[in-house]
Amino acid sequence: MIDKSGAFPRIGLPALGAALIVLATALPPGTGARPVHQATQIALKRSIVVKLTGETTACGDGTVTGTGFAYAPERVMTVAHLVAGVGRPMTVTGPDGARYKGRVVVFDPGRDVAVLRVPGFRPASPAFGPVESGERVTLAGYPKGKGLTITRGTAGRSIRAQGPDIYREREVGRRVLLVNLPVAPGVNGGPLFGPDGTVAGMVFASDTRGRAGFALPVTELARPARDGRTATTTVSTRGCDR
Repeated sequence: MIDKSGAFPRIGLPALGAALIVLATALPPGTGARPVHQATQIALKRSIVVKLTGETTACGDGTVTGTGFAYAPERVMTVAHLVAGVGRPMTVTGPDGARYKGRVVVFDPGRDVAVLRVPGFRPASPAFGPVESGERVTLAGYPKGKGLTITRGTAGRSIRAQGPDIYREREVGRRVLLVNLPVAPGVNGGPLFGPDGTVAGMVFASDTRGRAGFALPVTELARPARDGRTATTTVSTRGCDR
């Protein structure tokens, strides 16, 4: 099994600069696994957090696994570096074990965002909203393709950062939200819930120390989410991201 979901972010973010490392060490210690806020529990019960599995030959024959979340009827968002090089439909598995097939209809290697169209998968759509520095946040995902794991931590500042796209072909500017919680391999692509249960962003990377994560806030997700709502044509996911 290829754990492609954690490979790019841990080694591909030096261009974000030492400022992110300083921010990570300045935050209070993460709270780790703890009881989840009631609003977040309701969001999780809606089965929006899914496990993604796909086959790839572009990164070496094998299976890739990761996390995504439903944000609209028959639409699932995840990180682009997970689906890069996956040419066949991916298996989308919800917390209840139900399985669906999804095809990539939006592929943005600059922001590191992808959207899959998943016919028949229609959980209640989540609400989106920003999170403030210092507020509690909750990350949900499937580490290393295993069971759903919930981790709590603290939101940091949102900053404008320069960094490479997933292929390291060009520099792109993105708004990045620092989150003080560990991001295990396979959890990238998981939704970050704010204290009121709204989706505040999508985690796409972890720092090299494994002590903090980086999320794309809702402002960065807005365009690919909008495009993905109506997209029906399968798009190329190019080659492997590294």
